[in-house]
Amino acid sequence: MHETAIRQLDRAALMLIQALDKYSEELQPYLEADHLESLHREIVNLRRALLGLEMGALYWETPPELVDRVVSSESLPVEDAVARVTAMLHQRRLDSEGA
Repeated sequence: MHETAIRQLDRAALMLIQALDKYSEELQPYLEADHLESLHREIVNLRRALLGLEMGALYWETPPELVDRVVSSESLPVEDAVARVTAMLHQRRLDSEGA
C-alpha cells in the first residue's frame, strides 16, 4: 500500500478514536451496550495493520507488547509509532548486549 495512503488512513483512524472518546456519552443511548467499545477495538486493529504495512518485516520481529503500546496511543501517528518502536527495539538490543 502506498505510504501516503497508510498515513492518511491512520490519521483518519486517530480522528475517529478522538471523536468516539469525545461523543461516547451522547452516542451511548442510541447504541448497544458494547458497540462503542467494539468499534474502538476495531479501529485499534486497523491501526495495528497499518503499522505492520508501514514497518514491513520489522513488524514481525517486534514483541506484541511494543506494538500494543504504540497502537493504543491515541495521539501517535503511524510514522511516529514506527520511529518509537524502532528506538525501543534498539534500546532492548543494547540492554541485552550490556547485560
